[in-house]
Amino acid sequence: MMDAFGPNLRLLCGYRPSISRVAQDLKVNRSQLNRYLAGSSFPRGALMRRICDYFGVEPHEVVMPEEEFAQIVKLRGLASDTLSRTLRQHFDRILTRNDPRIFNLLGTFFEYYFSMSSRGQIVRSVVVVSSEGDHVFYRRLERMGAFDRPCHRHYRYQGTALMTGDRIFLNDYEYSAGIEITQTVLYPDYSHRWTRLHGVKVGVSANRDHVPCCVRTYMERTPPRMPLVGALRRCGLFQRDSLDIPDHVRPMIDNYPSGPHVFEAFSDDRI
Repeated sequence: MMDAFGPNLRLLCGYRPSISRVAQDLKVNRSQLNRYLAGSSFPRGALMRRICDYFGVEPHEVVMPEEEFAQIVKLRGLASDTLSRTLRQHFDRILTRNDPRIFNLLGTFFEYYFSMSSRGQIVRSVVVVSSEGDHVFYRRLERMGAFDRPCHRHYRYQGTALMTGDRIFLNDYEYSAGIEITQTVLYPDYSHRWTRLHGVKVGVSANRDHVPCCVRTYMERTPPRMPLVGALRRCGLFQRDSLDIPDHVRPMIDNYPSGPHVFEAFSDDRI
């Protein structure tokens, strides 16, 4: 079984831009990776799991006979030159432009914006930003109901964060139903060390009309040492004049001044 690992690994690496890139992504020495490819060494434990997760296969699969494994790769589309490899190359190209300052975003934020489906009401959600290796990911958690009573409409989004051209790009998808994708573009607030950010969010309304929308959005860090459960309890839908929404938030998410020719997220001194 272990004799097949080297050839199977070479097959997988053949669909990535280069062996050097694979070694870099896996955080292994190039000579060590070469030993695996030659079949003279075999990874174990956490490293084996990391290699399999990277290529999208299971540990028991990567040691299968070469012909059987090649069929698995084909069926899953891992070997598709027109899809997996092309997407990976474009994604790698974007990541090379990712500004390392993006790691300043790590932490937990409250996010505020006017609801796209419950018109006139303000949404307060929680965004949790974390890192895995050289990449920054986040979760956005929403309660689409009154914050002070039980709510059955919960939405969870998973996404990735990039920074290029001094702007932060958040791209996510709602992973319960998997039918909604949103994008947020933010101005980082350098004077406050990224404690506050504002920009625009593009998505669709969650009601049956599914209308494409764009709203101004505002994010600020949750109070120090506030647990995630405590932050979630503060989330939900609020009336525009609710005393639970801080006064400085309302002008930052007001959509009326934007325009007239394009919908803008103003970069001004109101933060």
